[in-house]
Amino acid sequence: MSAGPTQVLEAFVTNIRSLASNDNYKAIAGAFDKIPQLNAEINSKDAEIDSLKAEVTSLRATHKNHVQENLETYCKQRDVFKSEKAQLFKKISTLEADIQEKVVTTTEHHQTADLLRRQLDLANKSLDEEKKTMMNANAAITKLQQSMKGKDTGIDKLREGLHNEKAQVSKFQSQLQETLKEKTSLEHELQSSTTRLREIEGFTAKLHEGDEAVWIGRLDEVWESAHRLVDSIFKEDLTEKCLRDTSAWKNLRDSPHLDRGLPLPQSNSPAAKNMRIAAILAILARCIDLHVFQPSHLLDEEDEIRPLLVRQAMANSKKESFCRAVLLSMFSEDQARNAAKGIERVVREVPWCVRNLLSDAQYDSFRLGLEHVVKQAYHAWQLIQSATEKFEPLFKLKHFEGIEWQMLSLDEDGAGAKEQSMVQTPEGDEALLVIFPRIYIIEDNEPEPITHGVALMKSQSIAAAAEIERRSPPSPTTGRPGPRSRAIRSRTLSISSNGGNDFLSKRTPSAAH
Repeated sequence: MSAGPTQVLEAFVTNIRSLASNDNYKAIAGAFDKIPQLNAEINSKDAEIDSLKAEVTSLRATHKNHVQENLETYCKQRDVFKSEKAQLFKKISTLEADIQEKVVTTTEHHQTADLLRRQLDLANKSLDEEKKTMMNANAAITKLQQSMKGKDTGIDKLREGLHNEKAQVSKFQSQLQETLKEKTSLEHELQSSTTRLREIEGFTAKLHEGDEAVWIGRLDEVWESAHRLVDSIFKEDLTEKCLRDTSAWKNLRDSPHLDRGLPLPQSNSPAAKNMRIAAILAILARCIDLHVFQPSHLLDEEDEIRPLLVRQAMANSKKESFCRAVLLSMFSEDQARNAAKGIERVVREVPWCVRNLLSDAQYDSFRLGLEHVVKQAYHAWQLIQSATEKFEPLFKLKHFEGIEWQMLSLDEDGAGAKEQSMVQTPEGDEALLVIFPRIYIIEDNEPEPITHGVALMKSQSIAAAAEIERRSPPSPTTGRPGPRSRAIRSRTLSISSNGGNDFLSKRTPSAAH
């Protein structure tokens, strides 16, 4: 059954009321309320137009131009109103569509609101947790603030310390300026001292270091040449006349360079020959030491410079090196001339000791060979002389732990070996006579040996001593052997032989220079 007009009208009115409560409807109603007003205005305008037309008619004659302008203005305004009216109708349609959309949107908003409530509950729970976190954070912040207060106190102390440091820096800067001034002054003094030092260095001969292996080798060659020379001359038999003539032996036995305790039998036995060779080598080495092995050759005779420099080296070796360098730089021509005189003295003094024991040919051969040996010794000594360190040859029979004397190489074959075998050899052996000296280094202390040195051992002289004892008559009062049988002097130094045949002065293993 279809609804009656009244019901339709009531439903319409109800819908209208529902819409009237809506804000969008109110906006639309406001727009509709303006329509009658606009119509009234239009009617009013029409009346005005008629009035104006009457006025225009009445005034047309007098004010035609003015009326025409007003008419045009009016027409324009009317067109504007019509355009606005059309726009309002369009706006009403739009608003009605918006109202429908709002209804749909409202439903969606209710659904969204429910969802937001649930999200709000979750957010509240999260907020509570965040509050707890904030409380913990506030507690931590409080602790940090307290810590910051402590640090502020520390910062204040640091600032105070910084202030003090700045004061110190200022003080140091002033001191630095004074130091720089002193440095400049010292640099001038240093430059002046350096100039003076160079000047002083120019007064000295240049010394070298690190040449020990070279000059030790050269010195070995000297002693080897000397041994070959003496051995080649004195291994030959002496004439019977020389053996019987005691006065011919006087120069040899009375030599100031020979130890009186060395047995020298007047015979041609191997033991006697060996003792003669040892005696002449000892004299030769000591003559070379006296006349050639000098720190300088400023004077042409023995002086006190050598022991003085040894004493200085024991006190201050660098000072000794400087003094020696100064001496070596002075009067080089005179030193070369005096060195040549020293070589001549050796060549003259050593043959003089055995002149009456040799033939003229042997004597001339010995002098010629000796001159070569002594010159060879001089050239080797020049290396030692110009060394930075102080090296000194010494003939002392002194014991050093771990450093043994090298036994002089002698010919022990034939009758000599037989004679020596007849005499009992003691268990321990001693050095009887230094033949070729040890080389010592002197560095601010007592001399320390760096080479073994060569010595005649007591065991090597036993056969010769026994031969003298056999030939010497007994004492008329005691019946004991005469004084010549006690020619071998007892030594307190006990040295064990190294058993080798090399007589050269090798470097000691313990020396670390």
